[in-house]
Amino acid sequence: MKTRWWRRGLALAGFGCLWLNVLDDPPLVTGACVQDVTADSAMLGIVTAEASAATVTVRDPAGQVVHSRRDEAVRRHSFAIAGLQPGVRYTWTMDVDGAAPESGTFRTVAPGDGQPVRFAFLGDSGRVPWWVWLQRAPILHWPARWQWLPTATAVTGIGAAIAAYEPEFVLHLGDLVYPKGLSAHYSAGFFRPFAAVLRTAPIYAVLGNHDVMDADGLQALANLAPPPSRLTGDGRCFSLARGPVRILGVDFNTVRIGNQFDPEHPSMRFLRAELAACEEPWVVVASHFPMRSASRQWDRPDLIQELLPELRSWGVSLYLSGHDHCYQRFDGGEGGPALVVSGGGGKDLYDVDPHRRSAAPSLRSVVLKSSYHWCGVEVVAGRLRVRAVGLDGQEIDRFEVEVPSGARLESLRQVAPGRAARIDRLKGG
Repeated sequence: MKTRWWRRGLALAGFGCLWLNVLDDPPLVTGACVQDVTADSAMLGIVTAEASAATVTVRDPAGQVVHSRRDEAVRRHSFAIAGLQPGVRYTWTMDVDGAAPESGTFRTVAPGDGQPVRFAFLGDSGRVPWWVWLQRAPILHWPARWQWLPTATAVTGIGAAIAAYEPEFVLHLGDLVYPKGLSAHYSAGFFRPFAAVLRTAPIYAVLGNHDVMDADGLQALANLAPPPSRLTGDGRCFSLARGPVRILGVDFNTVRIGNQFDPEHPSMRFLRAELAACEEPWVVVASHFPMRSASRQWDRPDLIQELLPELRSWGVSLYLSGHDHCYQRFDGGEGGPALVVSGGGGKDLYDVDPHRRSAAPSLRSVVLKSSYHWCGVEVVAGRLRVRAVGLDGQEIDRFEVEVPSGARLESLRQVAPGRAARIDRLKGG
């Protein structure tokens, strides 16, 4: 009798040991993905579990090979494709030794302001499934390594919806992977849920507060490989032009400067220089942190005081942010810009309170919704429209963003004559 119980105890202890985190994390593995696209170039990449040789082949619409290259046996591959034609959709195939080939498409940036532009944006999608916390345990290590285990339901659904929307690119508003942006969690938290998107469109991301908790955001920069800015030399801030739209992504994390935002924040220098130089009719500024919020994070008086006047003086069209896990849109008041909080990418939702006292009552709420969602932007025939869509496919919000006109346009003509002239041409003036 005593021996039988002893054996049962040993069996139970042995089974319990299978759940202990005693192994290393599975290596980061990604599918083949589009990392960057310009008018005449593209960047494709993949991270493999083991060092492997890889070959990429790019074909034009007629099926002719325009680029082919074989890379040596390494884990992290990046293929720079140059000499492409603007406004053309190319197909690509990536062959990694020992694995099935992967394929996708991308469209190079079209010239001028007359071509349609379509992109998506979202934030705070970085929910990881429960098993990630046990992927170092023997019982789950190999299923996790072989990517047999499911990803978080809401994030996966949003990734599929964005892929079906077929954007030219995606703008991520930060907090890519919770809780600390660890590279070991990127496969389950980011690359697998957005695999279908990444096969056809790059995802450009601003850094959220959770993205910089480990290694100051270096893991996010390495895994997404954003284009470096002229001023910072890395991808913490970036500037993208797509037809008549300029996207400025800024890193407003304040960990490195004493957790206080001020006008001399490193990203503000980047922002001022880009705003002074850009000529696109619509200018969109994206950061992780909202200025105005009726949810858990509340208003940011420092951003309202220091950042909002700067955006107004340059006629910025939209300010996009995440951080609060919900959807919110605010009237930008006299001189704009419209403020959108899109943090419902898949993490636990936050409540919204339309009666919350505000530090800026003039920035009135238009739509407040605690809902998982993503947003699509379309520029067609001189009009920019934004649509917020819930995980269930129902429309949460729809609005149109006007280019500066009247007194705003005349004021802009004094500081940015090139942009004012381009707005005139867009409007047929």
